[in-house]
Amino acid sequence: MGATEPAYSAQPRHADPSRPHNGLGVAALVIGVASLVAGLSFLLFPLALLGGLVGLIIGIIALAGGRARGATNGGQATAGLICSILALVVAVFLIVHVGTWAARNTSTFTRFDKCIVKANDRAAVATCISNFANDVRR
Repeated sequence: MGATEPAYSAQPRHADPSRPHNGLGVAALVIGVASLVAGLSFLLFPLALLGGLVGLIIGIIALAGGRARGATNGGQATAGLICSILALVVAVFLIVHVGTWAARNTSTFTRFDKCIVKANDRAAVATCISNFANDVRR
């Protein structure tokens, strides 16, 4: 009673024409962040290397293609590119350090392998593991 109803236009409303978004920019961001998390998790650093390379390539393509098409989300592509580069740095750092650690401890791994092969019971296996841990700490 007395309340007025809002007037609806029969004409559809058109939003302002917006510039296109770049799907590759989003993909670069997702892959870059996932690769960085994988690299920082230490155990998944090989995946960080692979993901970082893929994210780097997609990020470069997204930036180049996005500028040419006038995409509005260049920041996402840039952030993905930066995360991918950081993931690559972390992965390479860990690969070098884990590789040098393994190379320095080759004889320790060999002794551990021979000890496990000769072990006849759980106590002997536990002794092998204890000796291995002590050798690696030195």
